[in-house]
Amino acid sequence: MPRAHPSLSRKFAQGITEAFKLSRFRKALLHATPQNEQKATAPHIREYLKEFLKAELGESAPTRAEFDWEGKDRGRRKQKRSYWICGTRAWPDAAVRSPFRCAFEFDREGTSKADFETQLLKASVHVLSGAYQACVFVCILQPGRTRRGYVSERRRYTRKLIEMLRARGLYVALINNRSV
Repeated sequence: MPRAHPSLSRKFAQGITEAFKLSRFRKALLHATPQNEQKATAPHIREYLKEFLKAELGESAPTRAEFDWEGKDRGRRKQKRSYWICGTRAWPDAAVRSPFRCAFEFDREGTSKADFETQLLKASVHVLSGAYQACVFVCILQPGRTRRGYVSERRRYTRKLIEMLRARGLYVALINNRSV
């Protein structure tokens, strides 16, 4: 099957970004051990992908979409999600590889807001490089923290950066770490 248009990938990314804030995704994220968020949310992402493709493509939806995540097949020599960038191999934590290309990066809020900048820019490489048509960056905030400190609409340069990244296909989901 030929690769789907980037708009399908971005529509998927936008929808699942909102879905990450819902109970089933949040529960999986908040109960996941650090560095295993992609494994904990994989069944939910796969189900969302299946529903999305059926809704968008109807009868012409592929019978099987390719979705992969870090740790799924340990010991596999070639990581299908990976690609060369700046002299090293890069790969997202998880990715839809067909019928479109959408990367996922999962991180947890660090002790410094500068950590968020680093994580955000790392996620943006997937779309800025052209390796993926869209990317969903999921950041789990520390208890008591809110998204306001990171993506406040009042901050002119932050707003401009987020708009520019969104135009290239990066979607940000900041997950409050409170009881589900």
